[in-house]
Amino acid sequence: MSQAAERPAPQHKMPTAARSNPRPSGEARARSTYAVVDVETTGLDRRLHRVVECAVVVMDDACDVLREWSSLVAIPGVDEIGAGFVHGITRAMLTGAPTFAELLPELVHQLRGNVVVGHVITFDLGHLAAEFERAGLTLPDVKTASLCTRDLARAYLPPGPRSLAACCTAAGVPLTGAHTALGDARAAAGLLRAFVDAGHAADWEQCRSRAASVDWPGAIPPGRTGVSRTAPRPPIYGGQPVRP
Repeated sequence: MSQAAERPAPQHKMPTAARSNPRPSGEARARSTYAVVDVETTGLDRRLHRVVECAVVVMDDACDVLREWSSLVAIPGVDEIGAGFVHGITRAMLTGAPTFAELLPELVHQLRGNVVVGHVITFDLGHLAAEFERAGLTLPDVKTASLCTRDLARAYLPPGPRSLAACCTAAGVPLTGAHTALGDARAAAGLLRAFVDAGHAADWEQCRSRAASVDWPGAIPPGRTGVSRTAPRPPIYGGQPVRP
C-alpha cells in the first residue's frame, strides 16, 4: 500500500467551533461531491486476489450522506475464500451474489463525478482497477481526483497510529462493523465529515474540480444493483469479536 507525501507543517488539531461557511441548502445540497469507497478482498495482491464485497457512501459538499450502496461480490471457485478471518465472508454468503461485472453499472453510477475517497485509497483503487480489467473495462485515472483519509489524518490529527480504527478514535468518529465494506466506508465518511467540519475542505477544491472531468465508462450493459450482507457482524480473530 503506497503512501502519499506528507503535507508540510500540518496543523494537528480538530477545532470544535462551527465552520465559517454555512452548509449549502436546497439544490446545492442535493449535489453529490464525495464517494467514499471500501472493498473487502481475499488478500492483498490485486493480481491474485479478488474483491468479495464493495460499498460506497455518497456525500454532498458538506459531507451530509445522500445515499449508501453495498454488495457482496461472487467470485469463481468452490473453496473457502481467503482472508475470511478478517472480513467474515464465507463462500456460502456469496451464493446468489452478482459478479463484479454485473455490478459495474451500479458502481460507476455511484462514483461518477465524485471525488473518490477511502482509507488507504490506493489499496481500494488497485483492486477496483484489477476487477475493471477482468470485466474488460479500464478504471479511469482518479489519482488526482481522490482523497485518502489516512493521509488526511496525518495532516489534521495528532501523531499516532493511522489504522482506520485508531483514526476514528482520535477524531471521535464511531466505527461499527469493522472490516465490513459498508462499516468501513461509513467510518471513513465520518472521518471526512470531521475534517470538513474542522474547516479543511478548502484544501481540496482542485480535487473536486478534477473529479467532474474524470472520463468514466459510458455505455455499460445493464447489470444488478447488488446483494448486501443480511446480518453484518464484526469479523472474528481467534474466536473473539474484533473491537472497533
